[in-house]
Amino acid sequence: MKCRQTCLHRGFAVLLVVFVAIFVVNLSPCRANDTKKDDPKWTPMFDGKTLDGWSVTRLEEDKKAEIQDGCIVIGRNDLASGLKYDKPFPKSNYEIMYQAKRVKGYDFFGTLTFPVKESHCSFVSGGWSGYVIGLSSIGGYDASENETTGFYDFKENQWYQFRVSVSDDRIRVWLYPVDQDGKTTEAKKDDPKAQVAAKEEIEKPKVDLVLGNKSISTRLEVTFFRPLGISTWNTEGHIRDIKYRELPPDEVEQIKLLPERPEVN
Repeated sequence: MKCRQTCLHRGFAVLLVVFVAIFVVNLSPCRANDTKKDDPKWTPMFDGKTLDGWSVTRLEEDKKAEIQDGCIVIGRNDLASGLKYDKPFPKSNYEIMYQAKRVKGYDFFGTLTFPVKESHCSFVSGGWSGYVIGLSSIGGYDASENETTGFYDFKENQWYQFRVSVSDDRIRVWLYPVDQDGKTTEAKKDDPKAQVAAKEEIEKPKVDLVLGNKSISTRLEVTFFRPLGISTWNTEGHIRDIKYRELPPDEVEQIKLLPERPEVN
């Protein structure tokens, strides 16, 4: 009889522990699958299997874009090659993210052409022999000779995360390296300087342009990819994890309050 009562007590204790554990987990804000109502909603633009929603442009017949291991492979050609997005897309107040890497070649490998209200612009990723980044074009000047001009040492076969934010008031661009799984590389815990540098690499935009009355346009080479597209120049580029979100009104208002001339690059 005592054994039976002991077993019942133990069984009840186990059930109680399980119930408490489940209750605590459900309350935890750190769950991977916990989605808050105010979290930004990202819309996937590439399913990793097909080119649904995309048009292939400026590619030779034997070097068409194809899908390999969940990535879009844009073959290397003598001129600009890439993809144009055919589905509806906002003209302003949005963010777009994608990952890209340079596999063969020496020039830009994941340049994004995107709408800016009634105009268009491009973020050049490693142009002019592989190092120049910036917006083309501002006031008629391309990414190699305007206020957004910067330099970045892109490594071959290294994935990079790109994030482009366009509001009514400014264009911002972030970029930083990620690993094969698309995750940021953590700095060594015993190296505080490296940790600070790694955090700044992710959080600080490489480009932060206040639009004002500036004239925004694109170079002739990327006209084929408007209003939204991704292109390469004499380079094989791999693209994956493309998605966008519309900026909520409160976030748009917060962007207006940012410093007018932040230090970038």
